[in-house]
Amino acid sequence: MIHLSSYMQEDKRAEVFKKDGHYGATFYDNDERVGEELYVGHSESYAENAAENYVLGIKKVGV
Repeated sequence: MIHLSSYMQEDKRAEVFKKDGHYGATFYDNDERVGEELYVGHSESYAENAAENYVLGIKKVGV
């Protein structure tokens, strides 16, 4: 797994990665891992948008 970027706001954090040729994101709330998604067939910007939406409170994970 290759770490590509991080997004943070308040208690939320998202890490964008590339694994086996696919992009994904791992999501954290108060430094506790709450989920991970692999976006098969999507671009790096798609994963980055998901990460940004999570830290902004638009995307819900682990609900």
